[in-house]
Amino acid sequence: MGAPPGYRPSAWVHLLHQLPRADFQLRPVPSGFAPQEQEYQQALLLVAALAGLGLGLSLIFIAVYLIRFCCCRPPEPPGSKTPSPGGGCVTWSCIVALLAGWCWRWWRGWVRQ
Repeated sequence: MGAPPGYRPSAWVHLLHQLPRADFQLRPVPSGFAPQEQEYQQALLLVAALAGLGLGLSLIFIAVYLIRFCCCRPPEPPGSKTPSPGGGCVTWSCIVALLAGWCWRWWRGWVRQ
């Protein structure tokens, strides 16, 4: 079974297909496409688990950053009239989320072409 006409695999596809594959016992798995075999399924689960771990860690770091710099402000001294720094944290968080969503949508449209 070949690729559909006009299909060009991206650089990510080439990079991910060149990575070595291993099962749960860290034994090498052949690079052929065999989705029905248990070793191949284990190798895919291992790659997905590593990607999920990276995503989880980055989300934890972002949450700690936002909690630390946006929510944990020192108490203001009595009679202080100056606004505390970091007051626009919600605004900047929304802007970053919108930019990330826009970049993701742009990248998805670029990959489909």
